[in-house]
Amino acid sequence: MTALTEDVQRQGISSSVVELYDLAYATDSSGNVSYARFFPSGLDSDLTEVQFRDSTGTARTYEAIPMQIDGISISADGAYNRPELTIANIESVFADAIGNIKFEDLIGKKITRRTTLEKYLVGNAGDSGSGNAPVEFPKATFIIDRIKSKSPIQVVFELAAPFDLAGILLPRRIVVGGSCPFKYTGASSVVYDNDNLIYTTAKERNKEGGCTWRRDSKIWVNGTPYYAYMNAQDDYIVPEENETGGVTFTNASGLSSFTANTYYYNTVSVTRVNADGSYTDTTINQYWQATRATTTAPTSASNSWRSVRIWRTYSASTTYYGYKDKRHNEYVLKDEKLWQVKRTTQTGSSHSTLIEGEYWTAGDVCGKTLTSCAMRFQAKPLSAGWSSLKDSRIGLPYGGFPGVIQRR
Repeated sequence: MTALTEDVQRQGISSSVVELYDLAYATDSSGNVSYARFFPSGLDSDLTEVQFRDSTGTARTYEAIPMQIDGISISADGAYNRPELTIANIESVFADAIGNIKFEDLIGKKITRRTTLEKYLVGNAGDSGSGNAPVEFPKATFIIDRIKSKSPIQVVFELAAPFDLAGILLPRRIVVGGSCPFKYTGASSVVYDNDNLIYTTAKERNKEGGCTWRRDSKIWVNGTPYYAYMNAQDDYIVPEENETGGVTFTNASGLSSFTANTYYYNTVSVTRVNADGSYTDTTINQYWQATRATTTAPTSASNSWRSVRIWRTYSASTTYYGYKDKRHNEYVLKDEKLWQVKRTTQTGSSHSTLIEGEYWTAGDVCGKTLTSCAMRFQAKPLSAGWSSLKDSRIGLPYGGFPGVIQRR
């Protein structure tokens, strides 16, 4: 810094100011960071790259790309400025530098602006030499906060100071009102290995977030194991009548009164999506649970009713149906893991393997709300199925909701 101070205090500066940028765009599983290093191509039309030393004195190569950054300033009061980084929207130098990562994937990445004089670049008269710290001005670090605009000509990123990102709170976890931020079953005590459950306590390194709901959705009540499956709409998914412990559904047609916590069905017109993508109009059973005694027929418009789905044990020779309204897509249970047809009907003998992809998706999915959490951890089993009333004596685990029990 002393040499730089002397340079800039002279009446005339004999060397050009150089801006260099370090973009940390990826981190591998071992914590190693990948950098893209570049500078504005207007620095010198004859240069395609320059070298400058990092803090350890190692020479790093910076590529020339068409770019500019505006709005960098420091103010003692008011909001912190948010500079704009403009990069030509090209699929060559910059795309190669970041490993063909999409521009959208750069949001949240750190970019550091380094400033020095041209004479301090590697190979020039002021080069500090291998193993020596470089001569440069103080660095400025920013976070890519959002893509402000994107066109065939250019992409404009809005940058923010690391301490000026909206919604980032200690301990660096965003809390969104009414929605859990944790990965569903991320802290489960059982883990999957090649889609098979391993019944061992997951080590800390296997845990992601704070949701301790088991991946097999199994709970014990008074020493008896039960499976509590639900979808993103908070519908219980219960075993079909012919399954062991299956639920008995009563035809609601013609009935004038309904009993609380009892299961019923009626018929509904739907459009089936055939295996070839064509459509067929048909009718299927729609399943319900009365949440209270009522004289109102089953309907989603009444808070006396809750929609219910059913699952069957998987068979490779059975056809499972998909519908235009995906909420009706059928559920199957295989190796204690619940699956749902993703879209098109899966004909028998065409689905010997169930994997997450184009044809199947996970059947047990969390709605990410406080209700979703309570339906699982406070679930009350019936002789078959689940009660519409929760056991509120059971505290919810530490999660993304205010007021729940904190488990450190």
